[in-house]
Amino acid sequence: MAEKFSFNTQIFGRVRLATKSDVPHLHKLMYQMANYHNYTKVFNATEASVTTNLFKSDNPCPPFYSVTTFILEVSPDSFPQNTPKNSIFDPILKTVDLDSPILDSELKLFRINNNIFNTVSQVDKPLSCEGREVASNRPSTQELFRTNNNISNTVSQVDKPLSCEGREVASDRLSTQELFRSTSNEDNNVFIAGYVLFYPCYSGYFEKPGFFIENMFVRECYRKCGFGKMLFSAVASQANKMGFTKVDWLTVGWNENAIDFYLGMGAYIMQDVKLFRLSGEGLDAFDTNDQDGGDKV
Repeated sequence: MAEKFSFNTQIFGRVRLATKSDVPHLHKLMYQMANYHNYTKVFNATEASVTTNLFKSDNPCPPFYSVTTFILEVSPDSFPQNTPKNSIFDPILKTVDLDSPILDSELKLFRINNNIFNTVSQVDKPLSCEGREVASNRPSTQELFRTNNNISNTVSQVDKPLSCEGREVASDRLSTQELFRSTSNEDNNVFIAGYVLFYPCYSGYFEKPGFFIENMFVRECYRKCGFGKMLFSAVASQANKMGFTKVDWLTVGWNENAIDFYLGMGAYIMQDVKLFRLSGEGLDAFDTNDQDGGDKV
């Protein structure tokens, strides 16, 4: 029998930037959205492809200047108010008083994974200096877990700085203490409820860029609670904060609920615009390795 979770009187929501550790949940949400639109026959995204396309380790662009994803989390417990210093995006919090209970029947699929061993790679990943990996004599996080019962007294062994030719090596990886905070027991009852994926675009008509929303999805049991508005508002507010000109997106013509929702958010329909797509054989006709490709179209 599937494990279920019920929100009875109140539910807390949080919108935050997605990270690589969210990929398994993101992939499931993307499939559910494809299923909602009857696109499962063409759905071929994998967790590996989501990781490669959304969380490239060598991506020089920060969030909001490349493809960006917000994650919607829900919990029966309030989320902490503290925000990390120098945060690129301050998480958005919302409290909803429920008229009727919400039953989440996909508990195991979308519960935030509290297993710290799934994320130690963020701490133990190699550091490099001038193209060379820096040798380390400090224990890995996993070694620390195996050899110490009192972890808090020995995290300094893992987090001590590394040096290269007399200089301290800068690190973008999580410290052990940050890892402990991000996987603490407060996440036991936190569930992924939706996401929005968007990226900057520039049309040439306007002085400044805008955002294009590629996907926005809220799991069925959490709809009609204001969480769709929460996700959409997060994107629109960020566009406004950055001085962008517009936010664009598409929706299918049969989805009257979505159309009414967007109109209610102040959007308008561009009646004179038609969507074109080049894919499959049409795109293959432009194979640069085929000298006759231009004659096919």
